[in-house]
Amino acid sequence: MPLPPKVQEEREKLAKRVVEDIRSGKPFFWDSGHYNRSHRNLIADLQGKDTKYHGINNMMLTVAAGYFNFKDTRWATFNQVKSLQKEGVPFEKQPHIKKGAKGIPIEYWQYTKTLMEKDPKTGKLVPKMEPDPETGRMKPAVRRLNPPLVRRYIVFNGDQIANIPPEKKHDITIDAKDRSEAMETMIAHSEAQVKFDQRDQNFYVPSEDCVHVMPREDFKTLGDFYGTVAHEIAHSTGAASRMNREGITSSDGFGGTVYAKEELRAEMASMFLAQEYGVAPGRKHYESHVAYLQSWAEVIEKDPDELFRAAAEAQKMTDYVKDHMIEKYLEKAQTKVQEQVKEVPSKADERLQPQKANEMPAKEKQPEKKRDFKPIHRSITIPDKPKRKRRVSVRRPAQEPSKNKGMSR
Repeated sequence: MPLPPKVQEEREKLAKRVVEDIRSGKPFFWDSGHYNRSHRNLIADLQGKDTKYHGINNMMLTVAAGYFNFKDTRWATFNQVKSLQKEGVPFEKQPHIKKGAKGIPIEYWQYTKTLMEKDPKTGKLVPKMEPDPETGRMKPAVRRLNPPLVRRYIVFNGDQIANIPPEKKHDITIDAKDRSEAMETMIAHSEAQVKFDQRDQNFYVPSEDCVHVMPREDFKTLGDFYGTVAHEIAHSTGAASRMNREGITSSDGFGGTVYAKEELRAEMASMFLAQEYGVAPGRKHYESHVAYLQSWAEVIEKDPDELFRAAAEAQKMTDYVKDHMIEKYLEKAQTKVQEQVKEVPSKADERLQPQKANEMPAKEKQPEKKRDFKPIHRSITIPDKPKRKRRVSVRRPAQEPSKNKGMSR
């Protein structure tokens, strides 16, 4: 679809700059000073949120950061900066755009539009509601825009904005003492098999659906290792059973246009993953892709929009790796840890619980031993209680006086 003239003009200008950088051996995705950090919105960052730019915009801001040597990864529009200002505070102490600063254009693509209708009671426009076909619940009615609406915004880097809090430092994985849990999870759960069976090369074989790379100990840095494996796993997302990408299913081989486009996408996806998870690939990773520089420059020079198509496709590749090989496994591991912590309280917590008066500290409960016993049945004879003799008074008939006196009974 044809883009607005101003958007197209900005794209061609950026593509020309990227081609010049590639020909000089310094493509934007190899700039170690900015490779390892995602660009984000300033306002969201100050609110404790992490709203990152993706795809085309992330690429555009990465290029600008390298070109102008910006160290801050936060960006905001003029109106967003103005919203930070407070009444009664002198302008020189307020957040504001520094004098002479030039903004960087980004693109906003709107693919849907919420339908509106007039409320009969208030006369105001409100979202039109319709039942969800799956749940039956009412939801705002949405219409798909074809073609989508493209808007252009100008943002300023944090280095161009005065009187804002400094950016928090980012955790960067650079050596073996700080392995990236996300990258290790990606390798362990890659949908394509990963074999560490090479001596001096790294590649993906579509017919085997297998990534072949050198062992990690053969890389100069852990960042080089992660960057290379991420690049090859990004290739594997193009398999017919996954994203079915032309560069994998119908490649024209090294030196061909389709091959060059696929390599550009995989390298961008590797950059996006490194930014997402704080990994810093080193010079060795870059050197292994020098052979592609000329072909990348030719592809972009011939069709400037190819740079933006590559960025959009690379973001989809990144999202696939995140969703299928990283995030869901990290969530499972986190849930398992939380359940274990919940089920097994620490002894320290038990000691801190208050005890009732006159109550001895509870001993650790020992598991009860099961006893196998059978009921014993015994016949017990209880002797009858002896009957008590009753005294009976017997009247005797009167007898004649005995002749023997002195005896009594």
